[in-house]
This record gives sequence, C-alpha cells and structure tokens, in this order.
Amino acid sequence: MFAKMEKTCGAGSAKHGLAGTIMSDSERSTAEVVREAIERDGSIKIGLARGLINERALARYIQRATHDRYTFEALVSAIRRHPIQVSTKARTITGRVMRKIGLKNNISVVLLRNRAELQPVLAKFAGELDHAGGDTFRIITTAKVVKLEIDSRNADDILTRLQRGDLLQRWDNMAEISVETSEETRDTPGIIASLFTELAMNGISVLEHSSIDEIPKVGNRNQQQQAQFIPYDIFIIEERDATKAYEACKD
Repeated sequence: MFAKMEKTCGAGSAKHGLAGTIMSDSERSTAEVVREAIERDGSIKIGLARGLINERALARYIQRATHDRYTFEALVSAIRRHPIQVSTKARTITGRVMRKIGLKNNISVVLLRNRAELQPVLAKFAGELDHAGGDTFRIITTAKVVKLEIDSRNADDILTRLQRGDLLQRWDNMAEISVETSEETRDTPGIIASLFTELAMNGISVLEHSSIDEIPKVGNRNQQQQAQFIPYDIFIIEERDATKAYEACKD
C-alpha cells in the first residue's frame, strides 16, 4: 500500500515537497521533519490513521528524501510518536455527513475566450437545455475566459454557435462525481479536503471542483422557502477513473 502511495505522491512530495522544502534545513529536528512530511501529505496522514502505511517503510522514504541526514531509528521513533488521531475522527465525520453519491459520464470541459457578445449566446443556449431532465451545464467566468462543464453531445452543439477563435481548449472523456452532504458540512473543517485526499490516494486527479446548493423537492413554494438547501460538491475527473473515484468516495 505504501509503495503505491509513494508513487502517487512522488511528483508533489518526494521531488518538490520533501526534498525541496521541509528538508532544506539540516538543523531541523527529526520530529519537525516527520511532522511536516505527514501533515503536508494527506494521503500519508490518512494512511497512517487507518494503519495502511508501514511505519518503517515511511521512515525509509523520508530518509531517502533527506539524503540520509536523519538516522532510520530516530525517524521510526518520531513517526510512532506523531499524533494522528485527528485523521481518524475526520474520516468518521465525513462518512456521517455524506448522504448520496452520483456518477455521470460523457462530460466535456470547454474553455472559451470571454467577450461581450458571448454571454447572450450562452444564455440562449442554456434556456434550450433540459436542466430538470439532467442536462449538465455549469459556467465559470473570469474577465478573460469562460469555462463550461457540459454534456459532450451539447458541447458539440454550442461550439457551432460560436465564432472561430472563441475556443481555447476542450477536455473530453470526462466524468462527474456528485456528492450530496448534510448541513453539517459547512460547519465542519476538512470534509471536502478529506474527499480530495481519498481521490488522491487512489491516483485520481481532479480537473474541476464546484459546490452548489439544491432546493429540496417539496410540495409548494412556501415549503421550499422554509426547507434547508442540500449541499452538493461536484468533482470533474477523467472518465477512465470514474468507477474508481465512485468507490473511493463511497467507501
């Protein structure tokens, strides 16, 4: 298990994180080095909390990254003394607040050049979609660019209505994982971070993430106004990772 995690974190931790930042000061204590190695890498922290990472293997990993500045025995001792109970508690809370997980394939992410004439085109197109029927259409706008998260079949349609040069980049073969949580999510630090960590531990990259509140399906308008909104977090990932991502969030 640790060998897999070491490979996953290699580009971020071993190459740039461990060797490039926390290991730059040869005067730092073993405990400080171990603390930063664990706390800066969520996959290592949660893996230790679950008992999935061999402490001695982690010590060898840190020893290699620090070019043998610290003895193996001292690193093992520091790892065993490091408190990690918080991670276990956070995982328990995350499981409690998660209510439902959805998966949808055939998603595209489209990056467009922003211009004044673009907004009416997008608004008209959005009005033609069947949002209640499940059509995906989300817009993220900055001063210079517009990013669309959209069903792939509809991405082909919208691009025929735009000018040549509007399209900057397009990502196809994507999927979205939607996670419905409870109101407790807003008041509990680390819930969304733990979901990102679950995906990272399984080698899954997140291209886009967004949060939105949905109105619950209740009888009339007055009941809707009084009802609590339902928080959703949406992760856009590669379609090839969809099943793995679904299982990671569900577990």
